[in-house]
Amino acid sequence: MSLLSKTLGRVMPRYRTFSDWVTVYRQIIDARPIQPKTLQNRNASLRRLIDEFGPRTISAIRPHEVAQLLRRLHGQYPHLARRVLIEARDCFGEAVAYGWINTNPAASVRHQPTKVARRRLTLDEWQRIYAWSQANQPGWASRMILLALVTGQRRADLQKMRFEDVRDGYLYIQQQKKGARVRLPLDLRLEAIGVSLGEAIELCRDYAPPGEYLLRKGTGERPVCPSLSARFEDAREGVYGKHTGAGLPPCLHECRSLAERLYRKQGIDTRTLLGHKRQSMTDTYNDDRGLSDGEWKTLEV
Repeated sequence: MSLLSKTLGRVMPRYRTFSDWVTVYRQIIDARPIQPKTLQNRNASLRRLIDEFGPRTISAIRPHEVAQLLRRLHGQYPHLARRVLIEARDCFGEAVAYGWINTNPAASVRHQPTKVARRRLTLDEWQRIYAWSQANQPGWASRMILLALVTGQRRADLQKMRFEDVRDGYLYIQQQKKGARVRLPLDLRLEAIGVSLGEAIELCRDYAPPGEYLLRKGTGERPVCPSLSARFEDAREGVYGKHTGAGLPPCLHECRSLAERLYRKQGIDTRTLLGHKRQSMTDTYNDDRGLSDGEWKTLEV
């Protein structure tokens, strides 16, 4: 394979290695308008493909070999396996477009269905977790849990919220993941807990030394993103203890789904709130994953 790459590969790309192609492919994806975090995740998936196929002649890679890689990953990392398949389809698809290969070996490979393991958060659970955080954690932690529910935003967007983002009666948010720009009115009120966005922001002013961020430590610096998730997990375990059941317990991100479900009941446009381009994505957050199974549904007339 190495000899082919060094000889025929000079004039015929199909005889070059997968690693040779990845050098070109990285330039392609770097030129796309991809957020840094997304690019980081894509590079992690790409490294899996390089580890598997790097020295191989790209035209010699077959669909069953891609499927074997995914089966191995799926056993331990099912979500990673799905991301690697998506990356493989794009990577080999671009190779077809650039004339390195004639067919995409990942195109016909199907991912194995992944059962959703993480349980949704209920309002009662959130209230208990929030109360425990107020009594036992640094001031920024409980305010983070409150902002997560009232705004419905991701942890990276909570972490970078600044007081200068509050102006003209709105909180301005440019989401880190997809770059969506969302403007939330300060009088937005989550009726289920009786708190408005403006009130949640006011609670962020005097609990710590003055600083530019809504969430800040005693030093005035904002906490890192992993700390936000860790504090929520600590508060959840403070109320319910270590999780020992099946699946995964609710995490901080589940505040986003709970916010969507509660605001939708109020008639709020949750697609705009969450910053989604498609309603189908918002609807996945509305799925409570069995929490309401068995409840009576009332038909309104």
